[in-house]
Amino acid sequence: MTRIKKNRTEKSIGAAKKPLLKQAERIKALSKKKGKGRPSGAKANIDGAKKSRAGSGHGINKPIDAKIGSKKAIELVPQAASKTLEPRVTLKKLKPQPVLSPEQQLANIENDERLNSLLDQLDAGDELSAKDSAYIDHQTAHHRKLLEELGIDDDDAEEQEEEETKEEWQQIDSSEFDEFKRK
Repeated sequence: MTRIKKNRTEKSIGAAKKPLLKQAERIKALSKKKGKGRPSGAKANIDGAKKSRAGSGHGINKPIDAKIGSKKAIELVPQAASKTLEPRVTLKKLKPQPVLSPEQQLANIENDERLNSLLDQLDAGDELSAKDSAYIDHQTAHHRKLLEELGIDDDDAEEQEEEETKEEWQQIDSSEFDEFKRK
């Protein structure tokens, strides 16, 4: 192969170089360029410009000064309310519950299903919540109070039951059944 000597001359491989600009055109290019970012004070003024109120004229946006608020007059000395104020909410009147006699209250407590079930749970040894135990305490205290008002002694009732059972056992042990006893 024959050897080809390298040249320093450039061949036109790429685009041609632009000609130099005139001095007047260069000065314009060096002058201050329009910034791309937000203007100074953009934190305080979010839009970067004065706010304007749309529709407050004949389609012309007028700038609004943010420091100026409402033009409505404020009374320095409060005047008496000229309007009669009426409540907006109407309260429903609760019907008074009929007052039960102590005998009826006592019967209600003794026939209370919730109280009876809670007492059964307590007798079975189950643990009750604080709310349930408070309910039991309240109802039993009310029951005792009603018994005192009516003059009924709960202990007397138990004694009467014991006496009746003793009498029944005595009847069983009486001579009527002597024939069936072993000698």
